[in-house]
Order: sequence, then C-alpha cells, then structure tokens
Amino acid sequence: MGLEDILLSAAAALALALGAAPGQMLLAVLLFLACAEGLMFIPRVGFLFKFAVASLLAPQILAMYRVAALGESPPLRILADAAYLPISSMLVLVACALLPFFIGLCYFAVNGRADAFRFFFGNILKHKAPEGRHFLAFKVIMHVAAVPFTFVAPAMILKGYIGGNALEQGLVAGLVYWPALLAILLVSLAFELVVSALPRRLGGLLSIPLLAAFLMFMFAFIYTLSLRAFGL
Repeated sequence: MGLEDILLSAAAALALALGAAPGQMLLAVLLFLACAEGLMFIPRVGFLFKFAVASLLAPQILAMYRVAALGESPPLRILADAAYLPISSMLVLVACALLPFFIGLCYFAVNGRADAFRFFFGNILKHKAPEGRHFLAFKVIMHVAAVPFTFVAPAMILKGYIGGNALEQGLVAGLVYWPALLAILLVSLAFELVVSALPRRLGGLLSIPLLAAFLMFMFAFIYTLSLRAFGL
C-alpha cells in the first residue's frame, strides 16, 4: 500500500464521513463518546471501564460505516450488537485497548509521577490530570502502542474472524500494510498536537466538537484503509 493508496483512502474516508448518513454517524460517535467518557467518573476503575467499553463499541462504528457505504442509513441499534460479540472477541478487543493504556502508564512510573496514578485510579473530580507535557507524552506512547492493533476490529467486522484469529489476521495485515498504520499514527499525533497547542479555555470549549469530528474521520479512514488491507 503506497502513498497514492493512502491518499485515496483518506479522500474516500472524508467523502464517507461527510456524505454517508453524516447525521446518523455523528449521533453514533457522540453516543460512543458519552458511553466511554462518562465511565471515567467512576472512582478507581473508571478508566479501565472506559477503554474496555470503547474497544467493544469501536467495531460497531465500523459496522455502521459499512452499512452507510452501501447508501443506507445505519440504525443506531448496531451499537448494541457489541453485546453479542463472541466472548473470545471481546477479550481480544479489551486486551488490545488496555495494553497500550498500561504501557502509557509506564511513562509515569519511570518518571515518578504518582499524581498521574491518583488521577487514573482515584477520582478525576478530586485529582487533577497530569500536567500538559507529561499528559501529551503519555498519549503519544499510547498511540504508538495501540497502532499495531488497528486492523484487529476490522478483521472481525469485514472478514468475520473471531478472537485469536482476528488478532492474528489484524496484526499480519498491519505488518504487511505498515504504511497505512504509519498514516493513522501521524494523523492521530497531529490531532493531539493541535489540541494541546490550543489555549486552555478555547481547548475546553472546542474539545468535544473537535474530538467528534476527528473520530468520524478516523473511523471512516480505518474503514477505507481496511478495505484495501483485506482486499475488499
């Protein structure tokens, strides 16, 4: 997969995000954010639940884009189909989400940032998030650690693989089509850098709209890249 293929996939993703049931997909992404981000407020285990639930809902967003790409309006009930995923697939998805999180936490452990652990495993209403540069470094490490698993969920949705087979096929696809993973990583890091550079008040005001727009594009981008990666 060369640069031309990646650019064509990005253009197709933008057209898909803006032209294929955009209102319905925006609502799905907002529900995704509400479910995932709302779980952070649960003391001690909120972030674990956040990543676990997000990992199960993300494949359903891809499934909705698959329906939207056919010219139909994807029903929101597709999100609820996450409950019907095979247990083995659930375990793989959750593991793929939590592993990068724990790898990112290693950064705080190495740098002796106990305040970060109080934030992630305490109560976010009582403890402040780590300071900007440390939080950004944590996010960068998480993105790098997570990108190899990009094609695992598409392997389940597009090819019907289950559990360990989906993990294997997703990792192999990522290894073969590594330029696609590099593109996803660069786009994700660029978004994090732009958001971190915004003034605090402006960033707080625009965080949800920017994140929703970014996720709409990224889910569509992963979908279009996956079509090429899996020869569909």
